Amino acid sequence: MKWYFVIPWYGTHIPGGAEAECRGAATHLRQAGVEVEVLTTTIRDFMSDWSENAYEPGTYDEEGVPVHRFAVQPTYFDIFGYINDRLLRDEKIRPEEEEYFFKEMLRSDDLLAFIENDRENVFIFIPYLFSTTVYGAAIHPERSFLLPCLHDEPYATLTPIRKTFEACRGVFFNVQEEMDLANRLYRLDGKPQHVVGIGLDTTLEGNAQRFRSTYGIDGPFILYAGRQDKGKNTPLLIRYFHRFLQTYKGDLKLVLIGSGGVNVPDSIQNRVHALGFIPVQDKIDAYKAATVFCQPSVNESFSLVIMEAWLQETPVLVHGDCPVTRGHCLRSNGGLYFSNYPFFEETLTRLLKDDSLRARMGRAGRAYVLENYQWDVIVERYLQAIHDIFGEA
Repeated sequence: MKWYFVIPWYGTHIPGGAEAECRGAATHLRQAGVEVEVLTTTIRDFMSDWSENAYEPGTYDEEGVPVHRFAVQPTYFDIFGYINDRLLRDEKIRPEEEEYFFKEMLRSDDLLAFIENDRENVFIFIPYLFSTTVYGAAIHPERSFLLPCLHDEPYATLTPIRKTFEACRGVFFNVQEEMDLANRLYRLDGKPQHVVGIGLDTTLEGNAQRFRSTYGIDGPFILYAGRQDKGKNTPLLIRYFHRFLQTYKGDLKLVLIGSGGVNVPDSIQNRVHALGFIPVQDKIDAYKAATVFCQPSVNESFSLVIMEAWLQETPVLVHGDCPVTRGHCLRSNGGLYFSNYPFFEETLTRLLKDDSLRARMGRAGRAYVLENYQWDVIVERYLQAIHDIFGEA
């Protein structure tokens, strides 16, 4: 029996998120002897034109995993964009608009036909909110599993999403808080549910001085890594940092790594370093050099960047309205959390002033990752889940 991971786009050029989780799980399960393959489209990545075939359709070998790429058809993306904008404003949309939302998102008839013609294998759909999952999982729901990367967001309340969760065979989650959210939103009683998590490469070592020399950054700094947009709450981080500098007397900078961009007030331009995408080793060096790593997002199903920071023994500061990242901090003792500006100021000041506290939290965070999120641990959880569901490993 094969296990097919189904994802809208796939490749080593995609640095994080569900794509990195899918690639890591597929690669390590394959190495463990599970017959794993990937079904995806010819779209390059999330930021690309979703009607553009960036690859030739066909089967590729990527890191030892067979990857089947299927062509996409043009869609009316303006319709999707209009409905998506309304969802982002938390507006209620009609059932027919929900249908158009998925129909005009992205479409690969060949991918769906491949699933339709398979009569015996198992499919794991990741992440939850794309039409590859909604339409694909509906074909053989008795052999379809979700690896949803679920967030508490307007998309999660759409009727097609609820039907997908409730019809599928089972669900794999990244953390307990994600499972709790799914069970609040959907009727999953009696359905196999397993918290498997995400594995990380724990062998990478950062060099703080190398990062500082390469990018010319001296003194203490807060680090953020990820997309720079409203969805990740980076504008809030900029506002809080700006306000913090109005009363904080020490030298402090903010370093941003990743795609996108946010408006930075002129008065703090010299304190904010937006580096864009940087090489992986440079990112690891940045974690090591950072005084504090801040994750302001409230919509996370795991947060790889927090784990990467902890592996370099850097404490984290997260938004308390995100149950997932707050849960990581509470279980690990590797970070603090804030829910408004006064708490941001208080927790950040405490971290900046107390070297021993930062060191203790950094070590605790690293121990938490090593205990729970090394790949051999994750693979064992998958194998146990397979055994529990099908009676085989």
